[in-house]
Formats: sequence, structure tokens, C-alpha cells
Amino acid sequence: MSRPDLVALHRALTALPAFAELAPAELVPLPAKGLSHGHVRVKSRRVLLRIPRARAEAGAALAREAEMFKRAQPSDATPRLHGVLAVSAELPGGALIVDEIPGANPKLPAGIPALGATLAAIHKLEPPAEAARAPLETPADPVRDVVATIEANFALLDKAGLDPKAKIALGQELAWAKEFASANEKRLAAFARRLCVVDTHPGNFVVAPGGRAYFVDIEKCVYSLPGLDLAHAVTRPALAWDADCATTLGPADIDAYIRAWSTKVGEALTRETLAAMRPFRRLVWLRTTSQFVRFRVEGTHKALDGRYADHAEKAIAAALDLATIADQRKAWG
Repeated sequence: MSRPDLVALHRALTALPAFAELAPAELVPLPAKGLSHGHVRVKSRRVLLRIPRARAEAGAALAREAEMFKRAQPSDATPRLHGVLAVSAELPGGALIVDEIPGANPKLPAGIPALGATLAAIHKLEPPAEAARAPLETPADPVRDVVATIEANFALLDKAGLDPKAKIALGQELAWAKEFASANEKRLAAFARRLCVVDTHPGNFVVAPGGRAYFVDIEKCVYSLPGLDLAHAVTRPALAWDADCATTLGPADIDAYIRAWSTKVGEALTRETLAAMRPFRRLVWLRTTSQFVRFRVEGTHKALDGRYADHAEKAIAAALDLATIADQRKAWG
């Protein structure tokens, strides 16, 4: 991933009255741990510059991401948004100015309940009327959307160098996912929609002193099914992804995580979510595994810094190994 242009960032930042006197040395780039953003610390202000990689329609994308931070802020479980540095020739992706949450990635498995509590704080937020949800999306059928993502990623299977038996197994899982989406369409349509952050792997949380966890990677928010968010954080490939908190969880750990969430979101949301939790976990495991197929073929993870890229390579290999896939399928019964 290309390094942030500190000169351009300093010029744009000091054009804002609140940062006019900021010295260039205040800007400190952080290691590239994520695929979509770079981060620069503003040392004396306890904020980060969150810099999207340049993309099509960068201005609209930046505005949408800023709105995601605003929508999540009432949860008090995400960083606050302090300002926006507009897209320009010098800053082709623009940047957001957000809180720097003091702390570190969660210590797992002991810290897993804190992640459930954080997601509960976000999922408890009452969504606006559907007409007022733009520019965030409200998928008409979130489960079919997940299946479509899996299918699109699996179009690359022949290029991923998998064991032929692994390809067959993943094809069978895709067939199951399609059947699940079709058979449960009407039932799932009645499930409550909430603000969901989507990419809930543990590396996207920071635990502050005192043990409270914050979700910091706000970029994919949609109004969708909270159970999909809840499931993703404890899928095997998601737990393995981040070099700073990779782990495995036992059944008791996952139970504690779900209990921490369910005790805070209310009976109705708990009841419908837990009724579908097992297939949601299977579905999101398959989505993440399919994303790893894409990463392997396209080499996306190689943009990460040093040890993070090396760790990602190993995590992808483990997730796509025949023995791992077979073991995971046994867990679904």
C-alpha cells in the first residue's frame, strides 16, 4: 500500500482553523494493517487521519463513510468523527478525522465478551425510517446478498490452487447456502434490521484501559441483520486474520460472547437472532472463506505491511486447506 502523503495531509489539515498551528512533525504514519485505509496519528490531538485508498467516485464514498461514523456515534462504541478532508488532486481519497481510541487489540479468548457488548451497543440503535437511511444501503434480502458475494468469489476457485476435494466441498457449501436463502426467505424478511458494521473480525476492535471495546473500522455499514455481524466475529477465518490478536475459541468462549450481546439487545432481537445463529455462522464462514479465495488469486493482502502480509498469507492458506474445510463442515453437522 502506498504511504500517506504527509505534506499534502498537513496542508489540508492546517487549512482547518482547529489545526492551523499544527507542526508537520505531529503527523505520524501507522503500519498498514488494513486493506482499505491508511492511518496517520496526530500526536497532540488524540485523533487519527483515516485515509481511504483512491477509488471510483471517491467524493461520494468519503461522504458515505463520514455518514457511517455519524450514524454509529450514538452507540458510544465507535470513534467520533471530527472532520473531513475533501478529495483533491493531492488527496485522491480524501480523509476523515476521527478519535484515536487509546488501547490495544483484544486479548482473546478472555476478552471476547467485550466484543459482544460492543456490537450490542451498535445493534441497539433504532434505525431511521427506510426512506431516511441513504446513503447507507438497506439490502432487500441480506442473506441472498451474502450468497451472491460467495458465488462471485467462487468464480475464481479454478485459479486459487485448491485441492480438488476442497473445491468440491466448497461447491457443496454454496449449494447449501442457496437452498438456505430460498427456503428461509419469508421468515428472514420479518427479522429486524439494525445498523451493522459487517467486518467484525477481532482486529477491528480496540480495547481501552478498563476493558471497554470499541469498533474502529467503520466503512461497510448497512442496515441489515445483526446476526450476520454477530456471527462473523467468531468464525474461524475471521479469528485468524489479524496478526495482533489471532486466536481460536471454544464453545464456552462463543457462548460467553453471544450472552454478552444478548443480555443488552432485548428479548425480541435475541430470540430471532439466536434462532438462526447456527446457519448464520455457517453462511458467514463461507463468505469469509470465499473472500480468502479472492485474496489469494488477486494478491490483495500483499499490500499490507511486512509481518501483517506474511500472517495474512498463512491465514489464507490455513482457511483454504482441505483439512480445515472438512473440519469446519463437521462442526455444522
